[in-house]
Amino acid sequence: MSQFEMDQMNFGVSTASLNVPALQYLSGERIWFAVTIPYKTLGKFIQTSGIKNKNKDIIGKDIRNRFLDTKHKNDIKNYINIENQYTIPPITLVSPQKLDFRPYTFKGCAPKLEDAGSRAGIILLPIDYEFECLDGNHRTAAIRELASENPELIANSNMLLNIVVEDNPKKIRQDFVDVNKNAKPTTSSINTLFNTRDPLSSLVNDIVVDSLFEEINYLSETTELLSTSVSKKSKNIYTINNIKNAVIEISGYNSQSSGSDKLSEKLSDDKCYRDIQKKVVKFFNALKDNNFIKNCLSNKDDIPNIRETNVLTSGTGIIVATRVAGYIFENFDESQIYNELLRLVHLDWTRKSPLFSSNIVVGDKILNSRQAIECAVNEIKNTLKYQ
Repeated sequence: MSQFEMDQMNFGVSTASLNVPALQYLSGERIWFAVTIPYKTLGKFIQTSGIKNKNKDIIGKDIRNRFLDTKHKNDIKNYINIENQYTIPPITLVSPQKLDFRPYTFKGCAPKLEDAGSRAGIILLPIDYEFECLDGNHRTAAIRELASENPELIANSNMLLNIVVEDNPKKIRQDFVDVNKNAKPTTSSINTLFNTRDPLSSLVNDIVVDSLFEEINYLSETTELLSTSVSKKSKNIYTINNIKNAVIEISGYNSQSSGSDKLSEKLSDDKCYRDIQKKVVKFFNALKDNNFIKNCLSNKDDIPNIRETNVLTSGTGIIVATRVAGYIFENFDESQIYNELLRLVHLDWTRKSPLFSSNIVVGDKILNSRQAIECAVNEIKNTLKYQ
């Protein structure tokens, strides 16, 4: 017999059980197990929290997890429904009882966990056993419902489970905090950059990342992709989310409310996508004729100083400008639009301009409140004789 040939295992148990292949490993001075099970059986073995009942008392000692958020659960179901190649992170579970793990043996000997760090084997799991969910409460609930409602969506998928044995309720609660505290959510900029399933983010990527439009490829050279703000010494003009807000405003929606979702839905239509694409290109092409933008592009080393002298190169300023541009696209004939955009970008956009002294500019600060922005937009419309 080869030294790598595994011994035959004894699966004898006193109660009905399932034999689950598992990897036993050490982490954080505790023994953990990693197993995979089909999505369709996931809900049978995992105890999840329910929706908070207004008429039911909360017993502190029984709380192990947060209450179920129906919207979050439904968002996961919808994601699996629309994305064939979905990515669902592993689920972390707690077993309040010691698991019957039997390591594979070779010539009668099992590898020592302390030496190897991990070893393979079989967990003999009672068929009515339930784990507590430490991380993945909503994922589990969503998949359990899909197994009943749309089993074809999850038919060939399997979930990786990481399991720790722990019977101390206080430690279980602490584990829950630790898992969630150490998970860093993605920033809005990262979401725009990477979430190309969203038509709006896809359009912004076409403009900023892929430089599909030669007339405005200066944006790919002067846009901050990862941070949510432009640092004082940066040689970038806008962030990727500033560009996203501009696209929303040009399209006639409000970037400070629910305009993003509404526009994303509209952009699913190819014709609408192309129409808005043309508007965005036309606006940013006209924007190049503004003196501050010209100076930024001709002297990139001086961009930090240029930004300090005007409002147009700020996140607030570009919202104001594109909201007025959205009005222009909506109310002027095609033959008039570009000239009106030039009138807009040729206004006095300095921080000392009377256009902004009573609204978005206060001292040396630029305000981004809805009221201040709307007042600035109305001031510009009055100056351009639009109202």
